[in-house]
Amino acid sequence: MPAGLAAGLAAALCCMPAPAQADAEYAEYDALIQRARAGDYGSALAALRERVASAPSDRRAAFDRIIIAGWAGRSDEVLAAYSELEQAGAARTAPPQVLAAAAGALRDQKRWDEALARYREGRRRFPAEPVFVLGEVGVLADSGQAAQAVAAGQALVRRQPDDVDSRLALAYAQARAGEPYEALFEADQAYTRAPTRADAVRAYVAALQRAGLPDAALRVAGEHPALFDTAARQALELDAAAELVRLADMPTRMEAERFAVADRALARYDALLPALKDAKDGLGEALYRRARIDRLGALHARLRMQDVVDSYEALRAEGVAVPVYALGDVASAYLYLRHPEQAAELFRQVRAAYPPGLDPETRLKAQTGLYYANAEAEAFDPAGEAVSEARAEQPQWRWVRGQPTRQPNDLWLSAEQTATRARLQADDTPQAQQRTEDLVRNAPGHSGLRAGLANVYLARGWPRAAEQELKAAETLAPRALAVEVQQGHAALDLQEWRQAEMLRDDTLARFPEDLTARRLAREWAVHNKAELRIEGYRGLANDSPVVGDGNFGIESVLYTPPIDYDWRAFGGVGYATGRFDEGRVDYRWARAGVQRRVRDLTLEAELSTHGYGYGARQGGRVAVDYDLDDRWRIGASAAMRSTATPLRALLNGVYANNVQVYGRWRASEASEWMLTVAPSHFSDGNDRLEGGIAGVQRIYTAPHLKADLLVDLWSSRNSRTDVPYYSPRADLTVLPSARLTHTLYRRYETAWEQQFLAGAGTYSQQRFGTGAILLLGYGQRYRTNDVFDVGATVTATSRPYDGQRERELRIVFDLTYRF
Repeated sequence: MPAGLAAGLAAALCCMPAPAQADAEYAEYDALIQRARAGDYGSALAALRERVASAPSDRRAAFDRIIIAGWAGRSDEVLAAYSELEQAGAARTAPPQVLAAAAGALRDQKRWDEALARYREGRRRFPAEPVFVLGEVGVLADSGQAAQAVAAGQALVRRQPDDVDSRLALAYAQARAGEPYEALFEADQAYTRAPTRADAVRAYVAALQRAGLPDAALRVAGEHPALFDTAARQALELDAAAELVRLADMPTRMEAERFAVADRALARYDALLPALKDAKDGLGEALYRRARIDRLGALHARLRMQDVVDSYEALRAEGVAVPVYALGDVASAYLYLRHPEQAAELFRQVRAAYPPGLDPETRLKAQTGLYYANAEAEAFDPAGEAVSEARAEQPQWRWVRGQPTRQPNDLWLSAEQTATRARLQADDTPQAQQRTEDLVRNAPGHSGLRAGLANVYLARGWPRAAEQELKAAETLAPRALAVEVQQGHAALDLQEWRQAEMLRDDTLARFPEDLTARRLAREWAVHNKAELRIEGYRGLANDSPVVGDGNFGIESVLYTPPIDYDWRAFGGVGYATGRFDEGRVDYRWARAGVQRRVRDLTLEAELSTHGYGYGARQGGRVAVDYDLDDRWRIGASAAMRSTATPLRALLNGVYANNVQVYGRWRASEASEWMLTVAPSHFSDGNDRLEGGIAGVQRIYTAPHLKADLLVDLWSSRNSRTDVPYYSPRADLTVLPSARLTHTLYRRYETAWEQQFLAGAGTYSQQRFGTGAILLLGYGQRYRTNDVFDVGATVTATSRPYDGQRERELRIVFDLTYRF
């Protein structure tokens, strides 16, 4: 029976009070009724059943039995006894409390129409008794007729604004109608008027809970300890802790503020769990399970993701079914810990539990999480399906009650942002750029969109364009995490080292557990490591007198960690050898120098020693690279005793000094062209002028497969041809080729790729005509942990030299390691 009705019946006197007689039988009967009023229903009902059975004409006992059975919540007995009254024709003479008990029993059994009929019968027969109009409001609310219930309750309050029962009935109707704040107002009015009435206190506490004010509910319940048992107080404690969890998930200026709220919630759970664990009854066990499940949210808000996963797996091991509302946090924890397969399965469960139209925000979070889980597991087809589904379900505009015009749908924007990130993660950068630029044009005041566009520009190799977008975003949200993180990445690409460090420090201090902030910190840490570079080649089989038989070369260079941000010292050694008709040459060199890297400019200067059979010789090199903008770079270098001198020239005591000037145009990560001019002067008086164009154009992009067209045009002219090394008067190489790059394996920062290379072109040499060049190659590359990169490629070449076709098979390898 609902609390309001039970309280009303409990407050009523039993019908037909016993006459003032000294007879012991009546005294015993009165004592029986008093025990029932005190809550001892069992013995009273047993005695009354016996009395009715032995004296069917005792109407007082029959009436009291129905009323006390109603107090005890025994609706079946109430209805059976009332049916007996009707059959005996005594129901019409029964007092109002009997009819009210029968109506209440029908309500308890959810026989709404019959209960409503009884209450309305009571209103007609006993218009002065409020229990019937109050019961009618309750039945309307229970049966789903919320609007009628609220209207009836409001009519009661208008007639009797100070009546506590009317206020409580209206509060009950409003709560069932989904109006928690209106219900709280009415419950507060009732509590204010009757702060000691048990039903008013309980209704007020329940209204505070429904309105999302668990701390206030806990405080009021604490002021009335006799009305709430241990389990009820523990449930309120759990509500208060759950509210803290919800607050911890709300945006704050700094991560530490969220963590402080989450820590308070965890402290409450840690205090409650031991007591709940010791509970032996079913309710205590249920509260213990609830506390453990709700605690998952607090751990998630605190970004204690490993604890989230451990706690969830412990619950599963015990056979506890974790409800769907908690699975989103668990899935997010798995994703944070880089277990995307487990995350995807849980996100699918959450999505299935929230079909379209039911809580669109939760469904979109599940769809977005499912996209990231699949994408990080390299399952791009289901990832794309999740994004497409989310976009299709979210309208761009929505109508809000009370607003005369349509309003932008924030969920649509979130779905569109995820879609642009999906195109970027699938390496479809042109589509990602177009979609993000369209979003920014439509919402120029959205800092998050501008930060996303900056991320796309960085992926396309345009750090200055990204910087401009981020400057605009900074005016809108100067300390937004997404803005600062992207500014940090742009600063690294632009060689603005001090700015990058400042942004790394700020984002990591404010959001120490955020993955994007930690990613920026990782890139800064890698930048500050020492760097070892090793490059080499080995001739596997050839019949070319130009490069020599058994040719082999290797060079290693070690760069120090950055010194005063802009400087690095370096040193390296190298060795090359080959066998020719004249004999064998062993070339050794060592070099040391400094490098300076600032915005737009990289400078290198070095001194070197060279030994190739004629004693140690000194050399040197300077180089400069300058970025004009995001697309144009120019550079030059000059070397004395260049390491690019042909080995056969060194064997004969000839060395070369050279200068190289280049201009590079890089449209994006998919297109790059370079023009190079490189004059050289050999110590034997030969002057060589070389120049050419090299280009790369992406023609196909997929998540695991890329195809590029490569063009290599190279020409040279020598002033002398009567030299012991290959020195054609003039030549021209035209070599178009195609390169296919296939990702064999990729898992976050670890990638394993293979490359296929095929080309066919021509080689023209003055006085020797034109011949075909054929090129085939296969290579593999492995990268891991941002610090290790190694690759090797085997190439087979067939080409003419001096009119004679020569073949070469060689392997080229390189390694970069930061430590």
